[in-house]
Amino acid sequence: MSNDDLHAVTVHSRVNRGVGVACWALLAVLGVLVALQSEPRGAVAAVILAVWLGYAVLVFLWQPALVVDDRGSRIRNPLRTVEIAWDALIHVDTKYALTLFTPNRRWPVWVAPQPGALAARRAARRARDDRHADPRSPLDTGVRVGDLPGTESGDAAALVRRRWAERANGAADADAVTVPVTVHWARVGALALGPVLAVTVPLLV
Repeated sequence: MSNDDLHAVTVHSRVNRGVGVACWALLAVLGVLVALQSEPRGAVAAVILAVWLGYAVLVFLWQPALVVDDRGSRIRNPLRTVEIAWDALIHVDTKYALTLFTPNRRWPVWVAPQPGALAARRAARRARDDRHADPRSPLDTGVRVGDLPGTESGDAAALVRRRWAERANGAADADAVTVPVTVHWARVGALALGPVLAVTVPLLV
């Protein structure tokens, strides 16, 4: 069955991806400058470190996502992927970050952090302006910061709650539903190997 058949929606962090692009540009400039001004061993070490840091940006800022479809939510965090069927979900919270709860476990969503104070005020002002009938800020009416419309946590939480309400089977036993977790050991190994290569490879030059 294709993602289209499952009505899949993939959520990325706009902020994280913007920071990621800026980091890659900065690493490219710094890597070239350091490599050109260093002796061969230093240049090799600089290139390895730049590539390693670039890969870390890919893992932590660019690749993470939340995929919501008819089967459930797939949390693609940097070092592990968690697949939560709708019948396994028991609670959705946005304190600090969007977090999905299953029996005895909680699963933070990397791409949906709670907004900072400035972003929250802006989102609240936009939401107030959109509700012409109510001049009050959503924060004054009891809406939590993490649930504000227009924020990454608020929009992602609204999507999950809507799909959950539509698809969950109220008669299902959440404790009996398996929650598969895949640890990305290749990423862990690559992240751990980078500094080691930066130290050892230049010694061979």
